[in-house]
Amino acid sequence: MKLRGTGRIIFWPGGSLWMGRAQGGSDLHAHHAIQIAFGIDAPISLRTDTNETWTPHTGAIIRPDVAHEYLASGNLVANLFLEPESHLGRSLLERFPNPISPTTQHLTENLVRLFREDAPDEALTHETQNIFADLAGLRTPTHPTDPRILRLIDWIHAHIDEQLTLPAAAAHIRLSESRLRHLFVTETGVAFRPFVLWARVKRAIELGFSGTSWTQAAMGANFADQAHLTRTCRRMFGIVPSALSPA
Repeated sequence: MKLRGTGRIIFWPGGSLWMGRAQGGSDLHAHHAIQIAFGIDAPISLRTDTNETWTPHTGAIIRPDVAHEYLASGNLVANLFLEPESHLGRSLLERFPNPISPTTQHLTENLVRLFREDAPDEALTHETQNIFADLAGLRTPTHPTDPRILRLIDWIHAHIDEQLTLPAAAAHIRLSESRLRHLFVTETGVAFRPFVLWARVKRAIELGFSGTSWTQAAMGANFADQAHLTRTCRRMFGIVPSALSPA
């Protein structure tokens, strides 16, 4: 059974929360974000290869760009996504070096209460950020992201509905194209174009979940068409956009 979900998706700069009931399994996929997956009413299962057996988890931290499959049983789940370039993201990656690390589900107690009370987005966002901080140990990362790359990431998100090119990005932070190409991979772990595509699919999902049609959402994030958005979403999240619906 293909994975389908009903619930809430909340985005903010640097992170997002996907919480609700999920049923079925995803395709093998990878995305440029730290994922913290919790099975609230029952464990979720993960594997990094289609030939592996499923491993149940009440909570797991998945490093960015780690290919994995996700299986849910129809119960309440919470998936927290954090950009790895952020202060908390760097600290989390230093603290949890394995591709998938187990974590405790008790961290979600307040988050679950807020969700069941239908609390406003701001309250759920704040509690999700508290979970990130708890897991990161509120410590300063040894190697923070270069501020020029952080400034460029803000620029990418602000212009995500436009055609973004490496020359324009290099000009924005006053580096040569070759220097930016190397620095971007060093600081983010991916090249410029895949990062922009990741930013586009996040924006399209945010638009689609807020009530915009998926065709308009694809256009609003500068995809060629809805089919392009669907293929990209499947590759990065293991599901198609139409599998997501509000509670």
